[in-house]
Amino acid sequence: MGKRLVNPDSLCMGCMTELQWPGMPCPKCGFDIRKYQKPKNSLPPYEILNGKYLLGRVLGIGGFGITYIAWDFYQAKRVCVKEYFPREIAVRNIYGHTYSEQLSVSLLCNTETYTQHWDKIQSAYMKGLEAYIKEAENLSRYYLMPGIVSVRDFFYGNSTAYIVMEYIDGIDMKQYAKLRGGRLKPEEVISLLKDVLKALQAVHEDNIIHRDISPDNIMLTRKDMHAVLIDFGAARTYGNSENAPVLLKHGYAPIEQYKRDGNQGPWTDVYSMCASMYFLMSGIRIPPSPERQKHDTVQRLQVMGVPISDEWDLAICKGLSIEPENRYQSIRELYQDLYHE
Repeated sequence: MGKRLVNPDSLCMGCMTELQWPGMPCPKCGFDIRKYQKPKNSLPPYEILNGKYLLGRVLGIGGFGITYIAWDFYQAKRVCVKEYFPREIAVRNIYGHTYSEQLSVSLLCNTETYTQHWDKIQSAYMKGLEAYIKEAENLSRYYLMPGIVSVRDFFYGNSTAYIVMEYIDGIDMKQYAKLRGGRLKPEEVISLLKDVLKALQAVHEDNIIHRDISPDNIMLTRKDMHAVLIDFGAARTYGNSENAPVLLKHGYAPIEQYKRDGNQGPWTDVYSMCASMYFLMSGIRIPPSPERQKHDTVQRLQVMGVPISDEWDLAICKGLSIEPENRYQSIRELYQDLYHE
């Protein structure tokens, strides 16, 4: 028996549940389309992409893209759609005369700074766009691998590109730690992240680095508390830093990410992963790495009162080394010191 067709107007734009009374607040998630305020530069609810993905509300906006909840008409299921949108150089075109033109993404060119560097900005955007789809193609090979979000589809549209991923019903680890009093036990953190580290090592073997690992990019599934690394919008092939946008999260990004020509590799994700562990165990986000380079105030977890073994404490400390050459050079090395496998 085939999938039952769903009327788009009957779906909640907050959670994609079919509503008995369309247009009214959703009894499941409470979303009310009448009160929804569309974030700046985002696409509107009910927009259909590639002929089969119905967009709902915005789930999140990062430095590299905008993520929406969506409904896959072909599979009749919820998905996430990530739109490539480097916010420092892109803007939604609101000056078009037709609706379709208004959906297009344009590059900022209305200031003297952007005008002077227009060719470089345009080149960086196009290379980023091509890399975005290329990495989606690479990541699709890890479909259903534990610890990493599944990429289902990818395509161009609206002068940009889109990645379609599985929808994860759950909570991110930053929120989870907050609900647990701001700190998690080291044993729980290390146990939850095991599959994530395995998956990250597999991705690194294909020369892909994430570049945006943080507690809010690691989801815990509601059903079985399984950790899943999400948001590969910032991912790219390492060793190719030319024209790469400098977009990062302070406290989780290592020193090389602050430099446009910084030597980034698996050691970059090692730093971000260890910074995430440090936050989850201590409740403290470490200072930005350029500040640490001038005057490092980061203390061992044991000194912070965290009940962690010497071995785990030293492993996380090594992963947080300011200079790349002093860190683990691969996730595998970190994994071995944490799990002895």
